[in-house]
Amino acid sequence: MSVKNLELPLSSEVRVSSLQKPLQTQQLADWHVSMISVGGIIGAGLFVGTSATIAAAGPAVILSYLAAGLLVWIVMLLLGKLALHHEGRGSFISHVATVLGRHSGFVTGWSYAFLWVVTAGAQAVAGGIIIGHLLDVPSTPGALGLVALGLLLNMLPVRIYGLSEGILSIFKLIALALFISAGVFWAMTTPGAEARIHDNMLGHGGFFPLGVWAIPAVVPMIVQTFTGCEIAFVASVDSEDARRNVRRTVMRLPFLILLFYLGSVLVILSLRPWTDIIPGQSPFVLVMHDLHIPGTEGLAIAVTLIAIVSCLNSAKYVVSRVLRELATLGCAPAKLHRSTSSGVPLLAVSITAFTETLIVLSATWSPSRVYAVLLGSSGTIIIFSYFMASLACLHISKRQAGGRKISLLAGLCSAILALLLAVLPVFAQTRLNAGLAYALIAFIGLTGLLFLRRQAVPPTRGLPT
Repeated sequence: MSVKNLELPLSSEVRVSSLQKPLQTQQLADWHVSMISVGGIIGAGLFVGTSATIAAAGPAVILSYLAAGLLVWIVMLLLGKLALHHEGRGSFISHVATVLGRHSGFVTGWSYAFLWVVTAGAQAVAGGIIIGHLLDVPSTPGALGLVALGLLLNMLPVRIYGLSEGILSIFKLIALALFISAGVFWAMTTPGAEARIHDNMLGHGGFFPLGVWAIPAVVPMIVQTFTGCEIAFVASVDSEDARRNVRRTVMRLPFLILLFYLGSVLVILSLRPWTDIIPGQSPFVLVMHDLHIPGTEGLAIAVTLIAIVSCLNSAKYVVSRVLRELATLGCAPAKLHRSTSSGVPLLAVSITAFTETLIVLSATWSPSRVYAVLLGSSGTIIIFSYFMASLACLHISKRQAGGRKISLLAGLCSAILALLLAVLPVFAQTRLNAGLAYALIAFIGLTGLLFLRRQAVPPTRGLPT
């Protein structure tokens, strides 16, 4: 497998637009871009994580999902605006670097890469636990096996990788569609279904059993589970028509994801009282038992494992591409800039898999310390990444004619995200995690200052310092 070196920014004449794409035959097909995002969004966070959000807010969690979905949709609109402003070249990390400066791009990019490495490690750990129960073996070998499988899939040529991830994501969407359809069929055909739904929704402490403040408190947790929508803007760099994919992603993906998440939660709350939902245990299994679906546990395990493999696959993809892009910006070691002749950043993928392995081992050696700390801090980081992208969009909209509407939207989104970042330390359940995330962001910021100062390469034109 031959390896070619992409040209590094050796002079101030090189711009972000010089991000080199793979050959046309090696690019992702249009539908692959959305499916890679779906792969990152629909993982163990949906099939297991919904138990935590329901337990934290009760039936009112429906409003939390709507609020989080609206917020993520606004962020997607702003990311689309940034992408179109830069003519589809680079992801939002390059756009942040171009508009707000290389140091901002450094902090945003490395924070975002950390988020997805931890997410991938968490998916591998969850999958390893399932495999361990099935085979009656320790969970670590299964988790490491999933990391290796993701590595092999990501080493495939870009277009073949996109096809494999697309198939996995379609299977997940079909499974969720069947689950929601089964719930709707039950509600329409079962005698007394309306009374049962009413009792489940309102008969166990009311619609707001944990108070109105539980709604905003759960929003950051849900935003974290929605993380992955923005992967489409990273993957579009490898696609056939980046501008067209950006427009399609902005219009379709947030609604598609909200439909499946909200639809699944509505079915769960309709068939089971929220007090029956135990955090960490899949509510899908409980509901499928109620729906008398044959082979409930086996089916749930199979779908969850496929979701985990798919999410792990997408996570490894996005981290490797972000590392390559950071190298292009001069914000990472130059070697990470290299891609194989089939469009795969081999070194970046390998480093990602190695880091995921360390996270899996940390969960084995110290499950209540290192692993928990890393996983807990990742939720705040995606809000920070969205905040930086919103600031960049606000900055460019002020300089454009007719950008008043986008400016107002970007200003509103920036204010909401800033408020979330400010109140996260207030809530007891998020205080420690938020503090750790802020410490990590500060550490990355300090590292960025030292790294950029020591670089022999001057800042590229179009990237303000």
